[in-house]
Order: sequence, then structure tokens, then C-alpha cells
Amino acid sequence: MGIVKPRVFIIQENEDANIMLHGTMWLKGCEPHTFSNGKECLEKMSQLEGKVDAIIISGNMASDRNIMIITNIKKINNDTKILVIGDNDSDKTRILGYGADEFTQMPISPENVADKTFMLISRDTIKQNRLT
Repeated sequence: MGIVKPRVFIIQENEDANIMLHGTMWLKGCEPHTFSNGKECLEKMSQLEGKVDAIIISGNMASDRNIMIITNIKKINNDTKILVIGDNDSDKTRILGYGADEFTQMPISPENVADKTFMLISRDTIKQNRLT
């Protein structure tokens, strides 16, 4: 049996950011999937029966009250970790209230995004190891 790669969804309205993060996560050994809108993401997540380790989402999409992407992701799989990358700090409290696990602000490098994503994925494992 091969190594199971972490499945990471990337939802950014900026196509260049999607491509950059997709490539970075792939080079780091993940199985990345990119989306330009939340609806596509939710459809794919349902198809995969919620088996998504982490989602990297833009602050604008996370703040969109029409789709309520974070709330809907957590309904499908509450264990999926969500990292939001925002333009400014003004929406941070609301976004974290929706259920995001981490909020970071631009500017941020793709390497730092990958590091933050891996830390989110590993939190539960680290917690379990400390309890045993």
C-alpha cells in the first residue's frame, strides 16, 4: 500500500494564486484540487464523501454570506481543517466564528501557506500522541 497523500482543496478567486498554491502543495506531496468558486468545492467534497484534509480559502470567499462555504464544509466533514487567507484583519472574527481553524493575512508566501496547512493537518495527531 502506498503513502496516502493529504487531500487539500484550494479556493481562490485569483487564478494565479490557485496555480501557485496548487503547484506548491503538489511539490510538498499533497493531492491538491483547485476551484474558482465555493459551489464547485462543495460538489467535489460531497463526491469524495467529505474526505478532505484541509481547505485553503480566500477571505472574500469565506466572507460570502450567500454560500456560507465554511459552515457548509463543516457540515460535510467537521474534521476538515480550514485556513483562510484574508486581505485585511477586519473579517477575522466573523470568519473564525463561521468555523475556520486559522486566519492569516496577505502578504504570505506559498511556502508559509503550505507550512500552516501541514500544521493544521497534524494538530489532531499531535494531540492524540500526547494523550497516549
